[in-house]
Amino acid sequence: MWAPLCLSLFLLPSTFAIEAPTSPPFGHPRGLGEQVQTVSDTTLNVLDFGASTDADGLTNQKAVNSAIAALSQGDSLVIPKGTFKMVGGVVATGLRNVTITLDGVLEFEYNPDDWPLDPDQKSEKFMDCIHISESIDVVITSSTVGLVNGGGKPWWDKMIAGTLPPKNSDSRPKLIHLSRTADVLIEKITMVNSPSWNLVVDAVRAEIRNIEVKTDREYQRALKERKYYSTSSDAKDKLKEWLVDKVSGLIPAWLLEPEDLNTDGIDPSGIDFWIHDVKIHNDDDSIAVKPSIGGSVGVDGTEYDCSQNMLLENMELVGFGASIGSVPPNVNRKCVDGITMRNVSMPGTGKGIYIKSNGNDCIGKTSQLSNLLFEDFSIIDPFWYAIWIGPQQQHEPGSDLGLDCALIYPLHDSQCPTQGCSDFENITFRNVEIVNPKLSPGAILGNSTNPMRNIHFENVVVKQDSQVLGRWPWHEDKYPFTGTYESINCGTCTCNGCSPLPEGFVEV
Repeated sequence: MWAPLCLSLFLLPSTFAIEAPTSPPFGHPRGLGEQVQTVSDTTLNVLDFGASTDADGLTNQKAVNSAIAALSQGDSLVIPKGTFKMVGGVVATGLRNVTITLDGVLEFEYNPDDWPLDPDQKSEKFMDCIHISESIDVVITSSTVGLVNGGGKPWWDKMIAGTLPPKNSDSRPKLIHLSRTADVLIEKITMVNSPSWNLVVDAVRAEIRNIEVKTDREYQRALKERKYYSTSSDAKDKLKEWLVDKVSGLIPAWLLEPEDLNTDGIDPSGIDFWIHDVKIHNDDDSIAVKPSIGGSVGVDGTEYDCSQNMLLENMELVGFGASIGSVPPNVNRKCVDGITMRNVSMPGTGKGIYIKSNGNDCIGKTSQLSNLLFEDFSIIDPFWYAIWIGPQQQHEPGSDLGLDCALIYPLHDSQCPTQGCSDFENITFRNVEIVNPKLSPGAILGNSTNPMRNIHFENVVVKQDSQVLGRWPWHEDKYPFTGTYESINCGTCTCNGCSPLPEGFVEV
């Protein structure tokens, strides 16, 4: 057993800008050994509250919620081996010094009749599969490897087809969501086929380690080859969903699946994170550090102005970015600052390193992306841009492009407006190898009224075997027309040992 966490030992003063960390900002004290230390001897089992591998999803959801409600400070909860059908709406709030051990499988099913809507959302959205809030010292672990399956395919199809209930909007739930938490440890969990984002953690002090996130493309292909199915009763809705299946079936399984956009891997926000030894294969941002706003206050009273002081290392990411953001301008100044990502392998990824603001009119709003370090990256065979610093490329289904940067930029004279109210500053790329990119290596898109400042590339090298690939849409003017970056409005940008040298960068 372990005594309850003494929070005062870990509080850090609030700062607005710090250097990118080189050592872990936080390691959970109950996770220092091979097995997590519990706080008390009391262990509850969901089977004792009515959960069963033979029960339907709603019965098991109610049983798990009953078990959570019975937890006292320091208690442990066990979900044993076996597959438990589930619907969303597993909710925990106010936990203290609790350990949740998932040894079985939670298999969430698309069932909008039993799946509750979120009462806290202004627009009608389904409750997340699992949501933990207002909690301190929470550990999610497994004695083996726990599995959470979001059953995402019906959600994805209906999202693209515009047939999601209740109002044909994006009402998809997140898989595991922690909000306003502190002193968190998540480990030894695999997340598969989330309806939306996989793991969202808003916390003061968190460690996330030894987890896997994946979109099981081959499994989804096998489902499609066996049969088409729809849960819609309306004939037009069935037709739309059938078309989504047929069109997506023409795309190779190793490419982006259009059905499962917005299935981010890990989205951290807050202060003092250590994320390490994770594997993420998905079809959107693999990692996306989300911003915090000025004047944020954690559940334990910690004050901070940025998502800040995070070390993310030893990761395999195949998706659409080791990402910062997006960080859209806001009246309270959204901010990401002091982030290190290092020792990252990205074999066959879509995008590589992706640092993004967002479209905005900038009226009374600002944002900050600063003190970022990307070190020891191997980006192999990317089929989109390996490096992108600038506005987020987006155009979600059913939305107007507005001030956003087009997904297809620069094709067909498409737009990519930059934001003069977004500050990009003190960003370093060190030892980044890009091998055989399908497109030009990327873009650095600053704003003419507020250029990027102190962007530094050190040993950032593109290696290309093909005589054709990697030269479009941006390349050098002379033969052999080597692929290069689109680089604009980079005010104080330097490079040491770069190939190619981005335009506007000064060799040092």
